[in-house]
Amino acid sequence: MHLLPALAGLLLGISTLSLQAKPLSLSPGLWEGISEDEMQYKLLQINDSGEHFLYEIHIPSGLRYAKRSAFSDEDISCKENRCTISTVIEEDVTRSLTLSPYLDTSFTALESNYNDNKGLLSTSYRLIKQESSSTPRKFLEKYGTLLNNAERANDEMPYGLWVGILHYLDKPELALLQLYEDRQGSLTVFRKGGTSELAISTQISPENISLQYPIVEITTSHTTFVTHLLLMSESNSVLKGYAYAVHKGVTLDAGEIRLFDITKYLSLN
Repeated sequence: MHLLPALAGLLLGISTLSLQAKPLSLSPGLWEGISEDEMQYKLLQINDSGEHFLYEIHIPSGLRYAKRSAFSDEDISCKENRCTISTVIEEDVTRSLTLSPYLDTSFTALESNYNDNKGLLSTSYRLIKQESSSTPRKFLEKYGTLLNNAERANDEMPYGLWVGILHYLDKPELALLQLYEDRQGSLTVFRKGGTSELAISTQISPENISLQYPIVEITTSHTTFVTHLLLMSESNSVLKGYAYAVHKGVTLDAGEIRLFDITKYLSLN
């Protein structure tokens, strides 16, 4: 057997395949992610029509403030391993959004804003394929009335309605914390992507809330999801700390959490 000709043929085949590699393309669909630097929920909508959108939804407002940027096929350029979307978002500011494949249907996104080739802001986040309506839409459909009622509430710290980001299973996810002095509250986490609502919730009783200002310790009713919250008041409208699960003396998961008081945020803005 002649190994050299066979090896040469194999190398030639690999080289030919490399030369014939097609550029990446963006197929129609919806992707969603969270930019922690900006405290924004990001939605990338690619349409068959060639008119596409990037939505930036402000988390501290309870996802009720949003900005939409439109772009077309002409604004998208793709290579073998990435696609870049370049649009002018202000008079002299250009946004470059570079998408690199992650696993099967997700993207790692690098977003940069610049003018005159000078960088102004850069952030990265993961975009997950959403097969149904977006998580922000589901959130507002389910909790819109609760959010509106929260605007008229006058709860003392730390009671009230809080929204923010919890690191659950090493991923930033949307979180809603309801704390009440006289009735049952809850912690709910909304996971990105999927074909249906991926919400996980646990109940919180008033007697399981311990206050030693500025520390707030909470024990929940769940046995594996989140069993404890250790929070600190960063200001009169922000709580930050850790959420963790302890089962039979073993810590199963722990993640940072940052929450914003919706009522106080709206009164300040």
